[in-house]
Amino acid sequence: MEAIVAGTATAARLCGVDEVTGSLEAGKAADLVVTDVDPLTDLALLGEPDHILAVVKEGRIAVDRAGLFGGGTLPALCP
Repeated sequence: MEAIVAGTATAARLCGVDEVTGSLEAGKAADLVVTDVDPLTDLALLGEPDHILAVVKEGRIAVDRAGLFGGGTLPALCP
């Protein structure tokens, strides 16, 4: 978990952009990865593309291999 926080929230804070990114919160740019593995069990698995189901970049669906978003848009609670 420390590695994930270091690569997201801590990195955003150190770069001075934590007001807009680095954590999944209302009002921030939504960047997230949906995976079929538990990164807390084996973080290295996130480096294998077959385990990445979807990617959301700045609130927009960039990749949706599993059809999680029905080829549409994010739910209304995500601007």
